[in-house]
Amino acid sequence: MNLSITPGKNNVGAYINDIDLKSLDQNQAKEIKKILNQYGVIFIKKQYLDPEAYQNFAKTIGQPVVYPRLKSLDEKFPFINVIERKPDDKNLSFGSSWLHQDTSYLACNRPRYTMLMGIEIPVGQGNTIFSSGFNAYNKLPNDIKEKIKDATGVFSSAGPIAVTRLEREKEMGIQSSESMEAEHPIVIAVDGKKTLYVSPGHLIKIKNVKDDEAEYLKNYLVDQVNKEEFIFSYEWDKGDICLWDNLSILHMASEIKNCRRVMHRITIK
Repeated sequence: MNLSITPGKNNVGAYINDIDLKSLDQNQAKEIKKILNQYGVIFIKKQYLDPEAYQNFAKTIGQPVVYPRLKSLDEKFPFINVIERKPDDKNLSFGSSWLHQDTSYLACNRPRYTMLMGIEIPVGQGNTIFSSGFNAYNKLPNDIKEKIKDATGVFSSAGPIAVTRLEREKEMGIQSSESMEAEHPIVIAVDGKKTLYVSPGHLIKIKNVKDDEAEYLKNYLVDQVNKEEFIFSYEWDKGDICLWDNLSILHMASEIKNCRRVMHRITIK
């Protein structure tokens, strides 16, 4: 069967329509993963999955992994992390202020996919911002594409976005580990389509370009993925699921003030 899909705003990702993940069959699961890799991010509205069904759905995409710097739901569901924003929280929301691709600072075994489900959603706040690396690369001028075709980026866990991670670790009483760095190509291919891999929250340097152009190109690419034409601000409802490929999609949380928001997150290899 062919699932019904609707592209997101600015052709960022796709909604998968008229599906019930609680009764997913094997063919549907394969098609969902195909759509995910093609569009980079998928939006599935109002599923209201219990923890077991949510974790089982994750396993149809890949292998869920433990993410040690976030609180697990409980011992039975170690792969489900609880991301909670409380009304009296004053610090930055986790993962906010900088577009990023999760764990780009890992040299190998980077988890490929991230999934969120809305558990408690405040009205009018808490959108997740997505940017398409596919679209951002396609719209680059040819001379920039040529300059970066062999470029590599240096990505650090101590990059700009680290402030939100450090605040969350402090809340949980975790002592921060040493910063991690990794190098990855700036231009990669997913299912034959080229995409930008720049993760502004982690990118600290570009290599394998002319020395006098490295900083300019870094700033140019960061500006490129932040352009409004490549952005979709997703407005959550309770029970919604967003699942994205960290190779081709950048994301960030928007600010949340004076209200409670609870999300369940699963990281998938």
